[in-house]
Amino acid sequence: MHEPEHLPLARLQAWFLTAMTAPGGARRGMELAQQHHGLSQGEVLKNEGRLHIYADGYVQRLLECLQADFPVLRKTMGDELFDFFARAYVWRHPSRSPTLYDLGGGFADFLAASQPPGSGGQLRFPVELARLERARSEAGRAPGLEKRRPPGTPDLGWLTGGEEAIRLAPCTRLLALSFPVQAFWRQAQAASEQAMPPPPAPGADYLAIARLQYRLNMHVLLPWQFHLLQAAEHEAHGLQACALHAARECALPVAQVLADALLWLPLASAAGITCGAD
Repeated sequence: MHEPEHLPLARLQAWFLTAMTAPGGARRGMELAQQHHGLSQGEVLKNEGRLHIYADGYVQRLLECLQADFPVLRKTMGDELFDFFARAYVWRHPSRSPTLYDLGGGFADFLAASQPPGSGGQLRFPVELARLERARSEAGRAPGLEKRRPPGTPDLGWLTGGEEAIRLAPCTRLLALSFPVQAFWRQAQAASEQAMPPPPAPGADYLAIARLQYRLNMHVLLPWQFHLLQAAEHEAHGLQACALHAARECALPVAQVLADALLWLPLASAAGITCGAD
């Protein structure tokens, strides 16, 4: 690489980023870099071959990160098909974050958008499996309750007649899926690649993924429980407001939801799904 003094470092960095991450590999990347940044490869490089090595290594490192973030999805799709979509994703959405943890954030949406019209949604199940694995990754890295209160200590404000707000723990992730993905994931995670279970038939699956004492847990929810928590997903709300939302979504009497919630919310708190005020 040349480092001529008249070329700003930021311009050189932008050239290399384009050359190394463009779809089609380093040769196509250098063409695009010249078009976008006005620098030919001769102005930047002494040895073109090294860029191919760096570009291949860079993409391979990103593929390895996606493989680690979506292990069951990779086993389900098979290495060849998974790597095909992963490579296309890396080229379309090159990493812009200082941490590779953010790399897989849009992978499920990319899979969903990759389905051709009229395909019948062949990737529907892999898409939902990707959403599950991404939610597990987020729940494992998000701030948790480990330093906020002892594990298993429920918040009992609802039982004493108070209108305490329902708050999801910062590490809780909610999922409404159209396949029973959680049961499949548990079986597939323990199975060898040669003995993978078949994809399940469609069926509603409501989940809360929570972390308690640094351990991830996937909790299957009833529809009313999911919608009760969903009402407080982005902002804490009182029990009455959350129960009204759940009752509307599930066509249930509000009184029934309230009665069931009073019994269930202490269990959700003890499981680390919800938490009290700071």
